[in-house]
Amino acid sequence: MGEEIEVIHSWSAPRSLSTSLMYSFSQRNDIEVLDEPLYANFLRVTGVDRPYKEQLRSEMENDGNKVVKEVIFGAGVKKYRYCKHIAKQRVPGLTNELMKRGKHFILIRNPLDILPSFEKVVPPSFLELGLAELVSVYSELSESGRPPPVIDAADLRENPEATLRGLCEDLDIPFQDSMLRWEAGPKPFDGIWAPWWYKSVHKSTAISNIIV
Repeated sequence: MGEEIEVIHSWSAPRSLSTSLMYSFSQRNDIEVLDEPLYANFLRVTGVDRPYKEQLRSEMENDGNKVVKEVIFGAGVKKYRYCKHIAKQRVPGLTNELMKRGKHFILIRNPLDILPSFEKVVPPSFLELGLAELVSVYSELSESGRPPPVIDAADLRENPEATLRGLCEDLDIPFQDSMLRWEAGPKPFDGIWAPWWYKSVHKSTAISNIIV
């Protein structure tokens, strides 16, 4: 039987080094990771198209509230669970428990850097970038008295160790040197969309050598 574990929520816009950061956290010996667990619910609610839409919706849970209860906050075997979220996937109808529980932080990136990266796969739009939703996440957490730590993708790339150490301190978890590197190639926890979006990160072995 698993036990209740502490959830760490990462919120970002797409193409913000969020997968690289997930890979970094996955190297810890006290954590398990979830790659965009609310993605299928986002597609169900919004109706947006993806080349892998049918496969994703057939293989992932489509009920967002069920995902929150049973997947994100379900029992686990490690001390922590890291959830990589794209802010636009926090669609209407999700339970408030998503924001009330766990530790939250925000990863930002200059939109001028996001746009050319995103349009390689999907035409960018206000909905697809989800910048307004990212601001809403920050505002909601701040108004509840829990302002989230915010890190910049530029700082993460230029000085990964200092940025990761600072983030771990803000999250009140110990930093581990293992977070600084990983083996190249796909990971077993990658979402099924990885062949479309993760080509660069699969070639990388550290945050500092990723081209996104």
